[in-house]
Amino acid sequence: MFYYHRGKNVQGKIKRRPWEKLQFDSSKMKSCIAELNPHNMKTTLLTLILTIIALSSSARSFPKDTLRGKNASYHREFILSAIKMRNIQNKDTSSFVYFDDGKQVSEEYWPTSEPKFNSKYPMEVFKDFLTPQEQDQLKTERGILGLLVVLDKNGNIIEIEFTFSKKNPVLSQFSADRFFELETKFKKLLKWDIDNNDKKIKHLKFLLAISISESARM
Repeated sequence: MFYYHRGKNVQGKIKRRPWEKLQFDSSKMKSCIAELNPHNMKTTLLTLILTIIALSSSARSFPKDTLRGKNASYHREFILSAIKMRNIQNKDTSSFVYFDDGKQVSEEYWPTSEPKFNSKYPMEVFKDFLTPQEQDQLKTERGILGLLVVLDKNGNIIEIEFTFSKKNPVLSQFSADRFFELETKFKKLLKWDIDNNDKKIKHLKFLLAISISESARM
């Protein structure tokens, strides 16, 4: 999978880096995360490390249950101090990416597809979804909401996996139907331009990191 983060180029576009698994160099990780959230680097680093663990096929097993709702149900996994949520209808739950011919995409592969939104737009979408009371609760809440998105060849999100802190006072209290509403909103509004070279890949996967406090304060 691949990881989007806010870069420093003057155009303000989102840069891309291959998302390496547990072999990811710690110094590179800290540099990447510092660009994401320089004021809360320690908390963000911890959360993203947990996200790596959650997405790695080599990670050990953690306690799980199912959060059931009227419109959707979610597999919920408790990973140290984080929670990972995915719709039980999700089919592509592997952290690996494959070409149409079944061969695994190398970690050195550099995708050229681009999002049709800037780095702040996912935060705006998240804020608009929250009630005024929830926004107030999250204005001083450190950490991120991680979104692992699975794309089709037209740049539409077909599956989402959420990762967030167990201690988050809002997300930890969401019902399954509330998560489904948020998932539906992200699917509707976040789109990608898929480059022809990347169309050889069955499902592109990207990890978005949304700063919770920055979103609530926008």
